[in-house]
Amino acid sequence: MIVQPYKSATQSGVTQIGYHFEKPMLVTNVGGLAEIIPNGKVGYVVEPVKEEITTALLDFLKSKPDFSQGIQEEKQKYTWDKLVLAINSVYEELTN
Repeated sequence: MIVQPYKSATQSGVTQIGYHFEKPMLVTNVGGLAEIIPNGKVGYVVEPVKEEITTALLDFLKSKPDFSQGIQEEKQKYTWDKLVLAINSVYEELTN
């Protein structure tokens, strides 16, 4: 599990690395992190307080949830092909 217990953040490159290696993640609900980590699908989104972080970590260790399918689905949103399509779309919009 990749744990990102930030007090403030924007979207994180660490998250993309986590997706690449298909690791479940725990992020705090700050900045844009919760937007790219669906709670309960690829890991946990908690408030940035130690009690919630601790509870989520203990849940992960005790219940060993299988997030692999959700991670693989979400990972597809961040492929190079999707990035190229998005860049081409912006280019087309700007040049037309």
